[in-house]
Amino acid sequence: MTRGLRSIAFVTELVHLPVRHNPKSLQRMHSALFDRPGCSYRDFKLVPGGAQLSNAVPGMPGQPVSLVNLAADRVQIREEQTGVSKDEFAERLTALAQCALETLPVQLFMVQQFAVRSVVNPQAGEDARQFMLQTVAGFDEGLMSSFPSLPSLVGMRFTFPPNEQDQAVYNVRVESFSQDNRSLFLENVGTFGRPVKADEVSKLAERFGATYAFLQDHVINFVEQFDGEEG
Repeated sequence: MTRGLRSIAFVTELVHLPVRHNPKSLQRMHSALFDRPGCSYRDFKLVPGGAQLSNAVPGMPGQPVSLVNLAADRVQIREEQTGVSKDEFAERLTALAQCALETLPVQLFMVQQFAVRSVVNPQAGEDARQFMLQTVAGFDEGLMSSFPSLPSLVGMRFTFPPNEQDQAVYNVRVESFSQDNRSLFLENVGTFGRPVKADEVSKLAERFGATYAFLQDHVINFVEQFDGEEG
């Protein structure tokens, strides 16, 4: 079994028809969110085509990011290395989407994309690059002798099309983690093409949850088929 699975980033992009934002409406959205626990942002600044809402995250390792970009054609929500849980992000996503549809000249979200990024420590060896090369891919030292050195990153990508049970397209990455060679980096990006209107905002949390579950269930099960083996 893999050890220490932890989510390090949740990112959502809600794509809508291009609009021309009114600065007062953007400020009104920031004010509406400011007093709501779990989805408030302290800082507000106007940027070309829209605005950015953000939070400083002191005391967290790495370079944490907590922000919302309100662009001309999308709402982007990023929580990276901030310690926000899946349920907390889903709550934030729902509140932000509802507020955007009520405050901004946005009628619906045509396309929604959700990224879930996690890291995990395989038990089969101490180097995730060797785990990917030898245990997963079956490349021995002879095959790799064509190269002058061990690659700094080793991984694979998959694209899963929609099916009868799930209308999303999932793009999956499984690779060694560039910040720590002992860990594997896992990413699933779910893209949903069915529009979401104001009275259907709850579907956003459901689709984020489906993206998260695909990584937790299918991607982890794939990795665990190889874990525990020696490369």
